[in-house]
Amino acid sequence: MTQAAHGDSLRRGITLLAISNAGSAVLSFGLSALIGRGLGPNGFGAYATALAWVYPLSLTAEFGLGTLLTRDAAQNRPLEGIYLRHMTQARLLMGGGLMLALIVLAPLLSADANVIAGLRLSAPLILILPLFGQYTAIFRARQAMWPIPPLNLGMLAAQIALTVLAFALGSGLLAAFAVNTLTSAGQVVAAWWLWRRRFPPPVPPPDSTITLVGLLRLAWPFAAAALLAAVQARMGAVLLERLTDTVQAGWYAAAGRFVEAARVLPNAAFGAILPRLSALNTQNSQRLFLRTAALITGYALLAALVGNALAAPIISLTYGAGYEASTAALRLSLWGLLPLLLRAALTLYAYATHREGLTNAVTLGVIGVQVALGLMWIPAQGATGAAGSLLAAEACGAAALALLLLRGRS
Repeated sequence: MTQAAHGDSLRRGITLLAISNAGSAVLSFGLSALIGRGLGPNGFGAYATALAWVYPLSLTAEFGLGTLLTRDAAQNRPLEGIYLRHMTQARLLMGGGLMLALIVLAPLLSADANVIAGLRLSAPLILILPLFGQYTAIFRARQAMWPIPPLNLGMLAAQIALTVLAFALGSGLLAAFAVNTLTSAGQVVAAWWLWRRRFPPPVPPPDSTITLVGLLRLAWPFAAAALLAAVQARMGAVLLERLTDTVQAGWYAAAGRFVEAARVLPNAAFGAILPRLSALNTQNSQRLFLRTAALITGYALLAALVGNALAAPIISLTYGAGYEASTAALRLSLWGLLPLLLRAALTLYAYATHREGLTNAVTLGVIGVQVALGLMWIPAQGATGAAGSLLAAEACGAAALALLLLRGRS
């Protein structure tokens, strides 16, 4: 394939993932506003807190296997069927076990009855989300991104419609949890159907010696990275619920939705760039990384400046009365976009150059800084303290990873 064709393929992949991510962000925004207005800060905080426990556990069940499948199947397509068979076994074993453990141990994770009920209703997501991820990993490996937007947007549209119906019928927080789980299960079924109809697996190599245990060993560095990143991203909500109350967690979650929306375009680019970056030689991969880092820096600064100017009216218009305290947290969180996105770009480059161990060490340090600062700032400053601790931790992490990667080149 020519360089121009590679560039066209990359642009198409980024465009489709951007459509998926942007549409998902808009619909997630609508869902967030719907739940926030319908349940108030206390109910919304309970919703966010329960999911803050569930999503890291789903990433534990994912175990980095999706990233491994995308990278290896893109290089050697016959591995796809072998990986998928072992991955499904791993999902059922790890995801099923963690799901049952969460249902049983939910009362030990929170004293709030709504959070406990939400943990139990959301526990199947620990199995559902990794199952969905293995099919999108195949789509990415084949550079066929077209199923991803309808799958993501269709699920969120159904979730919003069913949540509106549930609230209209007088149901509350527990219905919101149930709808989230049921629509996610439907998304897995749709992804499986598309894979069976449009992506028949290639014939595996006859001499394959790959086992489930061997596959898990290959995926371990990516599993550790994903779990650490998820824990670090959700740490603010967990610390707030422990050190303050679910109202503060709701304010922090409301601000976080805007940061997630601002990450839509960069995340789309990262998803399409990783396989391309891995396939390039050293000089060209460095060139692509530097272009990516420059664009990310400009984007993050623009988002922070515009978002800070509009923070108060955006919070008011989206969530209404009772969320004014989210404004300060939103402003700090938007400035945190710059180190956060730069560290993500550096992580992408480290993966492509087989230095994922560095990223895990840095993320562990980021979590430590975030927890230490959160313990100092959150009791007095609440959601604003959580946002500030995340900003400072991300800045330390981006600087540390850049220095380690530069030292590795010298």
